[in-house]
Parts: sequence; structure tokens; C-alpha cells
Amino acid sequence: MSGHPWLVCGVAGLQLSPEERALLQALQPGGVILFTRNLQSPAQAQDLVASLRELPGSPYVAVDLEGGRVNRLRALIGELPSPQELSRYGEEAARALGEACGAACAALGINVDLAPVVDVAGEASFLAEEGRCWGHSVADVARLAGAFLSGLESFGVAGCLKHFPGLGSGAVDSHRELPLLGDEVKLQREAFGQLASPERAVMVAHALAPALGEAVAPASLSRKIVSLVPGEVGLIMADDVEMGALAAWGSLEERAAAALVAGCHQVLLCNALEARQAVADYVDFWAEKDPALAAALERASFRVSRFARGTVSPVSWAEAQERAAEVRMRWGKA
Repeated sequence: MSGHPWLVCGVAGLQLSPEERALLQALQPGGVILFTRNLQSPAQAQDLVASLRELPGSPYVAVDLEGGRVNRLRALIGELPSPQELSRYGEEAARALGEACGAACAALGINVDLAPVVDVAGEASFLAEEGRCWGHSVADVARLAGAFLSGLESFGVAGCLKHFPGLGSGAVDSHRELPLLGDEVKLQREAFGQLASPERAVMVAHALAPALGEAVAPASLSRKIVSLVPGEVGLIMADDVEMGALAAWGSLEERAAAALVAGCHQVLLCNALEARQAVADYVDFWAEKDPALAAALERASFRVSRFARGTVSPVSWAEAQERAAEVRMRWGKA
């Protein structure tokens, strides 16, 4: 296996330094995820994305662009209404948001959007409090998140269903603590099954789901839970292993290896840039000694090689801005 297709990592700034370029050329990650620290202007972002896509292994370039609170392109396209705000207007509004996100990503060369949230909002859901959920029922979430995906994918941008098996009953933010999911998750996970397809990824949450038969390990590190991800999806990724929810689960290196053995095809390492090489080296080392990890890497390499390999639509930045402005004008955030 060449490189580290199982790794999705962040980068430091607005352009690659010679040292970082050399590191990425050696690592050959399967994907690179961008944040606000990486995105200053359309021209700068296009140049950075082009330099990333040209790296050995041709990693995909991803961003979190949900609308509302989670909008890494805010400095470029402005505010966007949240899924919660748009849910009252139905599928037309949801598709329009997906089109705005797809156009913005395509215009920059970004080919994966880590959206939509497919978590069904519960009464105490931290995600619902942030306006990130599309509804309070499986039917509403599947319908509206599906419309968002239709808009996004119309520009050749792949989507990611998150956060399996569903954080809707989680009362605490997994960035800081480990959520405990209630019995509702047995029903809520059905939204993922309704939206699963080979062109889409699924992101697995760091959360405990005893109702699904796993009372010890977080979902992202549990073979039991990862095995429940619908088989039709193109790729399974673990959420950022730096999150506080995994504080009791060893080092970053150990968490990454555990997620891969559990059945995830990729692992996010977003901000601990100094750990990129160490995490890769650790997984390489143990893959030579652990047949289960070696087999997991082979599966990951195959899945990543087939994901997000299409070409995004040719879109001008002016069109992307127009679509974002139209969503704001018609449905809020004007």
C-alpha cells in the first residue's frame, strides 16, 4: 500500500510551506480538510486547493460547510441560514442550500463537503441547540438532508452523512465530553440507511451507544457499531480523534489505530499538525505486527481509491456568490 490513504489531515495556513509540502508528499494522505485558518480569499483558496490536489496520491480536499454555525467559507461567501432555520421551508430551501454549498466548493476545487448532519434532533440535543439538525423525526431529516445532498451533488461535490449512529440524543458536545446516547438512537440511525449510497461517506461519532449493544467503547472505536453502518456507503470515517470525547482512550496514535481496526476507512486529524507523522508512523509500525490492522488498511486503501474521484462542475466564483446571496435573500441571513 502506497502512502496513508486512511489519513485525513489539516494543514497549517494559507499556503503550503516547503517543509509542509515535503511532509505531505511523503505521507500521501487520502484527504486534506480545510478550516477558516486556510481560507482568506477565493483566489488564495483556489491556489491552495490546487496545490493539495496535485500532491502524490491525489488526496480529496474537504471542508465543513453545513450552513448556519458551521461554515468554514464564511469569510468568502458570507453567512448562510442554518438547517434548523431552513427546515420550516421544506425541500426547496434545503436543496437551495445544498446548491449554494456545492457551487462554492466546486468554484474553489473542493470536492468533499462534510455535510449534512443526519442526526435527528432530540429534546436535550446539543446539536439542535446549535441549529445544526434538519428535524425531529427520521422522515423529516431523511427528506430534507436528502434534498440538501441532491443540491450539493449536482455540482459534483460528495457529501458525508454525520454523525453515525446519531448524536440527536447526546446532551454534551463530543468536542469536549463523551455523549451518552439514549434508546432513541435505535430508530434515529435509520436516517443514515435511507440516505446511504456509494457516492457518499458516513462519519462515525465519538459517543456511547449502549442501546445498540456497545456500552464500553465509543462508536468510532467499536466494531459492533461501525458494522451497523449501511453497507451501501462509499466510505466510513471516524470523526476527529483529537476530540475530548476520546480523552480516556489513549494517545492520538492509539485512537487512530483503534478506529481503523473497528472498521473505519479513514481517520480525521484536524488540528494536531505536529502529530501527523507520528500517527502515520505508529499505524505503519503496528500494521506489520497486527494482521487485523494490516487488513483494515487494505480495506481502507480500496475504499478511498474509489471515493470522490469525479470532477467537480466548472463554476465561476460569481455564480457561487449569487447562489449564496439568493439563499440569504429568500430564506434568511440577508
